[in-house]
Amino acid sequence: MIGPNDARRAAVEVTFDGADITSSIRPYLLSLTYTDSEEDRSDSLQIQLQDRDGLWLESWLNKAVEASAASKLTMSAAITPENWGSGGGSLPTGSFELDSVDAGGPPATVTIKGSSLAYGSSIRQTKKTKAWEGYSLSGIANEIAGNAGLTCMYEAARNPTYKRKEQTKKSDITFLSELCHDEGISLKCTDGQLVLFDQSTYEALPPVATIRKDGGRILPAAPQAHGAYGKDPKCLAYETYDLSTGAAETQYGSCRVSYADPATGKCIEGIATADGDDGKSEQRLEITAKVSSTGEAKMLAEKHLRLHNKFNRSASFTLPGNTALVAGVTVMLEGFGGWDGKYMVKQAAHTVGGGYTTKIDLRKVLSDGGGSADSTDEGTGGGAEESSGQTYTVKSGDSLWNIAKQYYGSGAMYTKIYEANKDLIGGNPNLIFPGQKLIIP
Repeated sequence: MIGPNDARRAAVEVTFDGADITSSIRPYLLSLTYTDSEEDRSDSLQIQLQDRDGLWLESWLNKAVEASAASKLTMSAAITPENWGSGGGSLPTGSFELDSVDAGGPPATVTIKGSSLAYGSSIRQTKKTKAWEGYSLSGIANEIAGNAGLTCMYEAARNPTYKRKEQTKKSDITFLSELCHDEGISLKCTDGQLVLFDQSTYEALPPVATIRKDGGRILPAAPQAHGAYGKDPKCLAYETYDLSTGAAETQYGSCRVSYADPATGKCIEGIATADGDDGKSEQRLEITAKVSSTGEAKMLAEKHLRLHNKFNRSASFTLPGNTALVAGVTVMLEGFGGWDGKYMVKQAAHTVGGGYTTKIDLRKVLSDGGGSADSTDEGTGGGAEESSGQTYTVKSGDSLWNIAKQYYGSGAMYTKIYEANKDLIGGNPNLIFPGQKLIIP
């Protein structure tokens, strides 16, 4: 018999402007939702409270909103599953700027919303005209971040430089986002940082979990594959799912395939334009691939453009809460027919309130390696055995990319460190914390 202390539940901790208000907020908490996005969207934190007595609207929050007029108010939270089995460890949300406070009823409720990049912030709202001369992309990103009171983490392998770039009546974040799209580099704002990274690097990581159509149940036709009837512990259970072959959220107007021949130094490129595009679309899909002629590059560009715009596959799942499922990790789908394969989590919404659920939105990776990641998983334990004996203690502001660059000369080698320390780090290579001691293989 399961006792009351053995029941599955999730605890939340809430901090507002540096003060822990967990005990104060607990009797009124209806729900807390943390939404983590892969790119082009701000992360968000939303807290809904019951307010029958008007305490939050008329007193506490009124003072908070008045204070926010003078300075930025920040909020943060942490979700910790209890008795959850393999559902992951504690999930810190990072810091958010108070964005809005909404009230409604009956029954009376108050909803507090925070954003990693508040709607009213100057980086989003102030339109500027400026000529950037002699800047690299990382240099532009660092200056924009610094002006907004943010830090910048540049994790992309390429760092293009520009003789001159015109920012004409555009906000800083819009201008930077357009530059990143042109270069095929992803941009994300999270926890006071602008992060620029290569999606292909994250797509290459081994999946953190498998979602099978039968919910992880082992079919009678293949018990030998798992050793016994029952549930496969490596597969995640889910509550609902939705699959789609509709058009991608971002419709690209064109695709460019380019290749710099190291022998001749010549750049070969081919551009394909979408049917019906009037040339005004600013969305371009950038692909780097080895080609031998302009004709071959254009043919490959047409294939990629058609694949992305017309046959994009996406999926969403609602599952029992799992803190290992965050934006940027990959999962495998099995038993879903044409949707089988490797997917990246493009958004994860963790909601605590009458239970704990995680809703993930998935997109199929652009270069699906099929089941090849399984062999990577089997070799996970080997990393530590091949260690050179070096260790590194994580400091504030560190990332696996920067650590790999320090030891190997290339940030892209961070997967080697991740595999050697996967048991310590968990399912998300982006979440490392000061004080952790990493093995450097």
